Order: sequence, then C-alpha cells, then structure tokens
Amino acid sequence: MTEGFIRAEHLTLAVLENDPYPAFAALQEHEPVAYVPSLDMWLVTRWDDVVFVCEHPELFRSNTEPSWLRDCLGENMLTLDGAPHDRLADGMRPPFVSSSALPVVREGLPALYDELIDHFAADAAGGAEIELMTAYAEPLANLSLAAALGWTVDWRDLADWNRGVCTGIANFENDPERAAIAAVANAGLAGALDAALERGELQSYVERGFTRDEIVNNIRLMVSGGINEPRDGVAAVMWVLLTMPGLMQSVRDEPALLRKVIEETFRWMSPVGTATRQAVADTELAGVRIPAGSLVAGCLSAANRDPRRWTRPDEFSLQRREGAHLAFATGEHRCLGEWLGRQQVRLAVERLLHRFPSIRLTRPVEVRGFEFRGPLALHVRLD
Repeated sequence: MTEGFIRAEHLTLAVLENDPYPAFAALQEHEPVAYVPSLDMWLVTRWDDVVFVCEHPELFRSNTEPSWLRDCLGENMLTLDGAPHDRLADGMRPPFVSSSALPVVREGLPALYDELIDHFAADAAGGAEIELMTAYAEPLANLSLAAALGWTVDWRDLADWNRGVCTGIANFENDPERAAIAAVANAGLAGALDAALERGELQSYVERGFTRDEIVNNIRLMVSGGINEPRDGVAAVMWVLLTMPGLMQSVRDEPALLRKVIEETFRWMSPVGTATRQAVADTELAGVRIPAGSLVAGCLSAANRDPRRWTRPDEFSLQRREGAHLAFATGEHRCLGEWLGRQQVRLAVERLLHRFPSIRLTRPVEVRGFEFRGPLALHVRLD
C-alpha cells in the first residue's frame, strides 16, 4: 500500500492537492508525526494524535504566529483560544443551530433549492447535459449562507470572493500570487459587509456588542467554511450515489438512508483537510519531539481514514460501527455550522432525487484539493 511512498521531506503541496490519501497512508505507517519542509509545518495523521492536538489547546494553540487565517481574514474565532474564542463563537453561532435556524431550513431552503432546479429543469428535459456544481451546488451553498445570516448579496459575487479567500487560506507554501488573490477577495467582502451594515442588516451581531472588524472578519471565516463544505458535500454525495447504482436505488427506496450516506461521505472524503495549531512548548507526540513554536496541522481527512480507527478505511461503507468522524473537527474549535451544513446537503440531495427519477453521470469526475477537497465538476443528464 505504501510502496514507493514519498517521504515527508520530499512531500509537496501539489502532491497533496492532487490526492493526499496515498501520502496519508504512508505517513501513518512510517512517519505519523512528520515535518514537511515545503510547508514548514508538521503533519499529524493518526486519529488519536489528531484528536489530541485538537483537544489540548494548552499544548497546541490556535492563536498561531504566523497564521494564514489571520493574514487572510483578520483576527477571528479560529485564531483565538479560551475566553476570547468563546465570546466570538457563542455570539456568532445562533444563525447556524437548530433552535434559531430551523425556520430557514424548513421553509426557506427547500423553496430556494426548488427554484434553482427550475432554472435548469427545462434544459434537462430537453436532453441537455447539466453541470451540477455550477448550476446547483455552488449557488445553493452561497444562497443558503446569505439566507441564514439575513444578508442581501449577489451569490455570484459571494462565490468569487469565497474562491479568493480559500486560495489564501490554503496558501501553505506562502505563494505571493495566492496571497494577492486573497487580498482582493477580502477587500471585496469587507466592502459588501460594510454596505450590509449600513443598510441595517446583520444587526443581531451589532446588538450582541461585536465591533465592525469582529463582524467582518468572522463572516469572512463563515464564508470560507459555510460555502465550501455544503457545496463540496452536495457534489461529493451525488458523486457517490451516481457511481454506486445500488446505493442510489437503496436511498430512493429508503430515504432515511441518506443521512448515513452523508456521514460516510464526510468521513471518506472530508471537505476540510486540516486543523492548524502551534506548539506552545517543546512537546512529544507519538514519540516525536515537536519544537516550541512549530506549526502543526492535525490532518482531519487523514484521521478519517486511519486504519487504527476504521476497518478498511479506503472503502465507502454504510455498515460502519466505529463511531463519529472528524470532518467537522473536535475540541473548542469544532465547526459551529455543522448542523446547518448537514441540513443543506440532505435537503439539496433530497430535492434532486425527488425531482428527477433518473440521474446519470456523463463524464468522469475529477476530485482535487488538500485543505478544501471536492469534485471540480459533475456533468449529468437528468431524465
């Protein structure tokens, strides 16, 4: 399985973005805690070690220096620990949890998704090939986030800014061109958010006492996670169903199975790859000494395929009994939008399956990404 593997000292971002899983398997077997010079950081790939890194902020802090997140977005809840983090997270959470977001999920999102389907249904009925990422998954993810926040914004602009922001967040090799792309996107986002505040939108955050910078920086963060994960999640789940005809039919026959399909998809192909921390002091992990100040990436997607945790981890299976995955991380920085993200993916797939009794792939699907991973396009015919 790991014959001819690339050692950590030779690993590059290009290799990881193409397909990180062979590299993860090799690292788990030979170098579970490994320094990667091209990234200038340590990769941690085994389940227990990743959980340890995420759940011990006294040893591995989120307030790193340097910080791609801070450089790209400004200070935000993921670049803080303890009470400062809790204040932001608790105040930013309400639009994404069931107690307050349920009306949007029950009433707003199904109608929104049906409207998106209406836009391409006539073309589909005429036999046209539909690309589901651009026609469905991407607009629904952007529109859903805007609806949850009560923010009036053109989803196409939001999608462009999101791509720019994520280019910066995933800039592990400090490429100045990527940094420049992110800077333009962040300026655009800031301008749109300032305009929203002037219109009286996002007032719940103002009423909770957040400053302009706190609102702007943390919504920038919400854009990166709150769009990518549901967008790529919808595409990944549909890809799984379309390449496993028996599973597709099972979900059509027994719709409740879709929730299991979603969870296994998130484990098998995690939309977000890492949780980055910094060693507070010289620390030993898995028998390896990590020097104080080192940047450490807990590889969530690697942990989700660790054979020490999962039986036949590279296989997609609904028969798993090993427990929860780490697609939404763990510890105090666990994703605050996970409930809403799951609902978006479930509703989006349900509406497609309800509307079209037959869906088939028309082209091979290319999947890419290390920090943000998902299908690049999903070409289908809808009968």
